[in-house]
Amino acid sequence: MNIFFDLDGTLLDSRKRLYYLFQQLVPESTLSYDDYWNFKRNKIGHKEILNTQFGYSNEMFLFFEKEWMKKIELPEWLDMDKPFEGVTNYLIELKNKHSLYVVTARQFEHIAIQQINDNGWAGIFEGILVTSQKKEKYDLIHSSVKLSNEDWMVGDTGKDIETGKRLEIKTAAVLTGFLSKEKLIEYHPDEIVNSVLELDFLIKK
Repeated sequence: MNIFFDLDGTLLDSRKRLYYLFQQLVPESTLSYDDYWNFKRNKIGHKEILNTQFGYSNEMFLFFEKEWMKKIELPEWLDMDKPFEGVTNYLIELKNKHSLYVVTARQFEHIAIQQINDNGWAGIFEGILVTSQKKEKYDLIHSSVKLSNEDWMVGDTGKDIETGKRLEIKTAAVLTGFLSKEKLIEYHPDEIVNSVLELDFLIKK
């Protein structure tokens, strides 16, 4: 069985990185960590936050977006990411039974691979598939791996669930990342769990 894991919000807790970069780029922001993530988990993106909360024009938003993409994968920000508790042991155990892959929308493949290795995950994954903001996750998986309807896509966004459904594999949504349970239900995943650790039934397959 193949299992495809999204990276940020699924295996890695990247919430601090995103919040504190937002605060740096929007110095007028008084949003608390919880305020920011309440917006994000309710599917309210940066453009709407900046427009409604801070009166940003489209031009101001485009400048913010450019700076965001320039900085979001710099080492000093990535250092804030931490694996969710218990994930490493879970992946090691799961690897003994199945073929594991990371599929991520990161910009830079070499940086994603380095971070995965730095977290002690070298050798766990059969492949690390990075869109580099040029390809879709669907295309990367479809062109790289022979699939069966027993395979799984695990992620924290609606896009991850849609990708799994397009590939005609099973889908699991986790609540450790970007969207609330109410928003993820709209995408009709096969499973909704608090974290990947609740997918322990996959170890038994």
